[in-house]
Amino acid sequence: MSQTSIAPMQHEATTRKTPMTPAIRKQDQILGDTTTNVGRQSTQDHAGALRGPTPIRVGRTFWLVMSAIIAVVVAAALVVAIVAATTDNARITRMKDHGIPVTITVASCIGNLSGSGTNIASYSCVGDYNVRGSKYQQLVAGMTTYYAPGTKVQGVVDPAKHSTVELSSALRASSASAKAYLTSGILLFVLIVLALGFVMVARRRKSSIGSM
Repeated sequence: MSQTSIAPMQHEATTRKTPMTPAIRKQDQILGDTTTNVGRQSTQDHAGALRGPTPIRVGRTFWLVMSAIIAVVVAAALVVAIVAATTDNARITRMKDHGIPVTITVASCIGNLSGSGTNIASYSCVGDYNVRGSKYQQLVAGMTTYYAPGTKVQGVVDPAKHSTVELSSALRASSASAKAYLTSGILLFVLIVLALGFVMVARRRKSSIGSM
């Protein structure tokens, strides 16, 4: 056999593929499946990173609990507002009917800044006065303008609490009024709305449970 005929046979033997056994074919299939799964998982992770965390669904139980908590807070504020309004109206009536007149000597006046902080909106003044032999130095309610220290003004002391004193002119201009209960009325309205919302959500939750 010549040299030229041997060369093609060697080339053919070199380029001929080795036959795949079942074990090799199975191994290639496992490697391919693993690569596919890894690629799919990386794609899902990338998509999840773009979407962000999975949102948490808020159920009716959450709203029921929140409504109950808010209702309790509003109810407490309502009670405080009613007590404050009633106490203030009673104080005004008591001081008008049975107040103790006194002469107040202004000790000091401090300016109160406005909301913008650029100018003085009012003043808070402290004065000295005597009630039945006892000396008091208290903040005088109703004094909103400046008085020089040592100035004498007329005031009225609460007969039930001698540490409470008000300028006579301010007390004459005030009166017990239902307007003091405006805040209480607003809080009561909010409480009613919350109660109705609580009942509606509770009924829907009960009906949804019954239909399951």
